[in-house]
Amino acid sequence: MRRTLLGLSWLGILCCLFLGCARENSSMVSTEEAFLPALYKKTMCFGPCPAFTFEVAGTGAATLSIDRPLRNGPLSKLNPGVYRAQMFDASAWNARLQAAADEVQYNSLDSLYDNQRITDLPATITEWAGKSVTNRYNGPDLTPFYATFDEAMAALKWLPNETK
Repeated sequence: MRRTLLGLSWLGILCCLFLGCARENSSMVSTEEAFLPALYKKTMCFGPCPAFTFEVAGTGAATLSIDRPLRNGPLSKLNPGVYRAQMFDASAWNARLQAAADEVQYNSLDSLYDNQRITDLPATITEWAGKSVTNRYNGPDLTPFYATFDEAMAALKWLPNETK
């Protein structure tokens, strides 16, 4: 009888330790900073301009869909298609992109800069922190913001997305 009680006591202690560790791990996961989702897209034009869509999910999973190849830099070697990569430093990504957004006063921009009568220009579409801006004609100079996206895209190791 004493053996049974002693065995049950040890079993109870082990269960408490296990549950305590499980609770500690789940709280550690929930305190990690998430990636702020973002979108950077350049649409086609009548000329040879590049056309692509770069997206970052809250998990850091990045996708790059190339419709027309990029002409310069390390991404110019990628053929049209869909690619995937994983980002690892959410804090650096969030801070870098937010600093670039602050520099161009992204949150104060209009949602659309366009002229429907002009048809040969590509648009650059961005989404960051719940705001979307389509910049096609006579819009603000968002070069520092775009450059931050370009640098992030160039730094990733892109793998072709497998299709089934």
